[in-house]
Amino acid sequence: MSFSDAVRSPSFNSCRSEFLCNIQSDETSLPTSTSLFLPNSNSTTNTLSSLKTDAPKTSGNQHNSLSNAKRKNTSNVMLDISRRLLKRKALFGHLSIISNIMCFLGLLGIVLMIMENEIRFLNKYENNIYLCWFIKLIITITTIILVLLVFYYHKVDINLYGVSNAVDNWRVGLTARKIILIIAEVLICIIHPIPIELFSVSSMSPIYTNVTINATISDFVSLDNTQLNVLLGLPMFARLYLVCRFIMFHSHLVRDAFSQSLGSLNQVSLNFLFLLKTYLHLWPTRCVLFFCALLFIIGSWSLRVCSYRSSTEFMSMLDCMWLFIVTFTTVGYGDLTPTNYCGRGVAAITALIGVLSTALLISVLSQKLEFSRSENYVHNFVVNLELTKARKNQAADVIKFFLKTWVLKRRNRMHTSTYLTAQRKLYRALHFSKQLKVEQKRLIDVCVGLPELITMQRQLSAKFHEYGATLTTTTMKVEKIENRLVNIEQKMTNIQETLQTLLEKL
Repeated sequence: MSFSDAVRSPSFNSCRSEFLCNIQSDETSLPTSTSLFLPNSNSTTNTLSSLKTDAPKTSGNQHNSLSNAKRKNTSNVMLDISRRLLKRKALFGHLSIISNIMCFLGLLGIVLMIMENEIRFLNKYENNIYLCWFIKLIITITTIILVLLVFYYHKVDINLYGVSNAVDNWRVGLTARKIILIIAEVLICIIHPIPIELFSVSSMSPIYTNVTINATISDFVSLDNTQLNVLLGLPMFARLYLVCRFIMFHSHLVRDAFSQSLGSLNQVSLNFLFLLKTYLHLWPTRCVLFFCALLFIIGSWSLRVCSYRSSTEFMSMLDCMWLFIVTFTTVGYGDLTPTNYCGRGVAAITALIGVLSTALLISVLSQKLEFSRSENYVHNFVVNLELTKARKNQAADVIKFFLKTWVLKRRNRMHTSTYLTAQRKLYRALHFSKQLKVEQKRLIDVCVGLPELITMQRQLSAKFHEYGATLTTTTMKVEKIENRLVNIEQKMTNIQETLQTLLEKL
């Protein structure tokens, strides 16, 4: 048969189609068996035999391709994880830098607002109107930059959320809660005093005299304008939340990769609330004192701002401090009172925070006054010794007055005052002895806490393990004894049979 006849044969065509299907399914290159289709071939048997010999090679190539694909997938996964970790670290550093800039701009706006109001309070506003307008302009510029940074911060935060959770679409991280948080943060940062006085003064007609200009400027420093500046200035203290975010990004608990991994494994978010609980647990007194001092300064100055009047004198800073202390401690002597709704609002907020701070202060004091574990042991040991001595004295009194009443009763002196007094003391000693016994039991119950229970559990576990090991050893020894007894019984049976055989022979 020629080469052309072999190619046209159905067996060759079926083998050829099957071979091509295997090549296409495995995505591999053509095998070396194609070199066997030469014109010098004389029969199809040689071709089929060559295909059969290449079948093991094809299966080996399939196995190698699958193993290579698995290795490639594993390497791709590891590369993706490392890439996401590096990107997450870069985004976290970017967030930290943005937070630093936002904190600086927020504090700068608060300081400038205080400076502008102090210039107004010193009755030098007419001479420094351009300076006040320039300060307000700087506050406005910093506020615009701060609002833009708020949007940029949350954009990077959403990207960080996507990288941490392997989410490609940024809309997944933009939840309703996130939108509300962004809107609230923008509203907090956007409120500030607006520089409008200079435009109002410059729009006046030039025919006015200097007296008229001074009178007009005085009108701008009127009650309505002052209240507007106060209403737009006091909410700027809410920007202090940026300081909390600054502390969070510079805390070692948040920056440490091990702490973040541990929090992720235990589903604990390392946010500012977690840091606040940590700091309150580590340094409760410092945290409470710092919070009260900061609130004292802000509240006193706010009361001073709210009491300002352009025509009359207003409270000094010392009086405002006294009013804040009286309101914060909810004492309310009544010698100084706020005169407008702004001051009353600040006083109401101060009173509410004072109640909460008092509760926090009480919890901190109770925690500080609580015995430590060693102090509790020493205290309970000393009290137990005193109770034991007192109980022994009462037991001695019981024996003493019992013998005394028995002697008086033997002498038929039961109706005398001496017998009645001894009997009364006997009952009193019995009552005190029972009371001391109950107090000792209560002291033991109080002394046993969670550490003691854990220690007892460990001791019981160790004893149970020891008893289990002893029981296992005993069981093995009993089995050995039983085996020996079985052997002895067999030997005795053999001896008995031997003796009977001997007796029969005899």
